[in-house]
Amino acid sequence: MHSLRILVGLVSLSLLLAACGGAPSATPTPPPDPRALLSRAADDIQAVSALRFKLQLTGAPAFIDDADLISFGSADGVYVAPDKISAKVSAAVAGVAGQIDIVAVGNDQYMKHLLLTANRWLNMQFSPGFNADTLIRGDLGIKYALNALTDLTYHGVVDLFGTSVHHISGTASVADISAVTVNLIRGTGNANAEIYINVATGQVERIVLVQPETVTDQHPEPTTWIMELFDYGDRSISVEVPQAETLPNATPGVLSVPGALPTPQATAAPTAEVTQAP
Repeated sequence: MHSLRILVGLVSLSLLLAACGGAPSATPTPPPDPRALLSRAADDIQAVSALRFKLQLTGAPAFIDDADLISFGSADGVYVAPDKISAKVSAAVAGVAGQIDIVAVGNDQYMKHLLLTANRWLNMQFSPGFNADTLIRGDLGIKYALNALTDLTYHGVVDLFGTSVHHISGTASVADISAVTVNLIRGTGNANAEIYINVATGQVERIVLVQPETVTDQHPEPTTWIMELFDYGDRSISVEVPQAETLPNATPGVLSVPGALPTPQATAAPTAEVTQAP
């Protein structure tokens, strides 16, 4: 009887220890590969038929023109495949805040501003060499910028305005990521990047680029570019091509005196609306 009591006690103790220890823990799921996430997101951008974007600038100023006359603020725009973009750009011309309307179709660019173009549409370069097809679908555009990031770190899933996103950080040379800023970024150094990718869709939601080299005594906060991409594939998006006059060999950089414009030489085709194919 004594032996039976001892046996029961040992069994009870074994059960108690098993309950305290619990079942063996499962192997934790490894975090996703940030390089793979970026690569898939880059491929997805190349295939998009339309989207909306917002590019914002904070910190030290950045200029559109070589004469540092036009200070960039922000741009709200749309893209329609394969090569059409329109945007409203907030900028200060010689310190005077205003809006520049931009349309780009292939290699043609159109621009309208109260001072720079006397409030009329001109066929002139806003961003020399810019092409929307290269930016979105080309291998040297946003895809190249995303794949050029190095020193990648995965920070887990975070909330971005109610959307679950993968947060990835990295670095890249300014030259390699210029497409993200529509070729407006300047500098020869590196930029720190924060990328946010939608968990559900795998699409890029936000790209933040910080240029440490821009910090000065006058501007203690570095130039920071924030690109947001949304409404992927929205079939209601369209781009309207304006009726515009042609100004020979003109870019914002040559217009050092606002309002002093040469006489336009030609008139572009009448206004037409370009929409996505059904």
